[in-house]
Amino acid sequence: MPRAKLPKRENLPPAKKQKGARREAAYRRPSRQRGVVRYHSLLEATEELLQTYSPDAIGLYQIAERAGCPPASVYHFFPTKESAYQALAERYLEEMLDMHATPVDARLLHSWQDLLTIGIRRGAEFSNERPPMLKILYGGYGGVEARNLDDAVTGRMAGVLYERFNMLFHMPAMRNPYRCFRIMLGILDAIWMISVRQTGRITEEYLDETNRACVGYLRLYLPEVVEPRDSLIEAAVRGDALSVPYFFKNDE
Repeated sequence: MPRAKLPKRENLPPAKKQKGARREAAYRRPSRQRGVVRYHSLLEATEELLQTYSPDAIGLYQIAERAGCPPASVYHFFPTKESAYQALAERYLEEMLDMHATPVDARLLHSWQDLLTIGIRRGAEFSNERPPMLKILYGGYGGVEARNLDDAVTGRMAGVLYERFNMLFHMPAMRNPYRCFRIMLGILDAIWMISVRQTGRITEEYLDETNRACVGYLRLYLPEVVEPRDSLIEAAVRGDALSVPYFFKNDE
């Protein structure tokens, strides 16, 4: 079925509310193949709309029209537009974890600061390539559930960042590495939220501020120089690239 054209922004009708529906109702995952196909088509329609329009200007009827399916199909999976944003945010965050596991040229990793700043830049570039992600997670439009999802994934990431660093460097013992890295990621999120709400993206200026703030905070707990492991030194001599995965990803 051909997709209907989206009305011009000034003519876009406001989203219709469901009576008695919870504003932050969770989305429903499909179990059958036909449902999986429709579910992903609705997510793609949501993403396409968010590329151009403010999340406030989009409703479930617009998502259904864009996907070329009846509104009832949208309600089946997404009771509210916020639940559709939540599902899209989850997909982005899973893709981000995959992105962070892609290999890094070992010759670029002279210090733990290098590993951190490369990861920060990768995250910023990944996010900037996905304007809907910026709107949902940092623009304040994703609803409470999307924000809770981001917090949950950030918490999981914080729990393994020490191990990621320790794979390549002889990290010193830390009393509470989870709390330390969780606060560092909170600093990152706060700076990126300011950048997105002011400029619509994570700018180079704010990326520099993120690097300074995050490295500066970790320096309160880590020495300036942490010796690299032999595996990193040998990989750098060979000119190899190293993958540093998030361990929990395949465990859940």
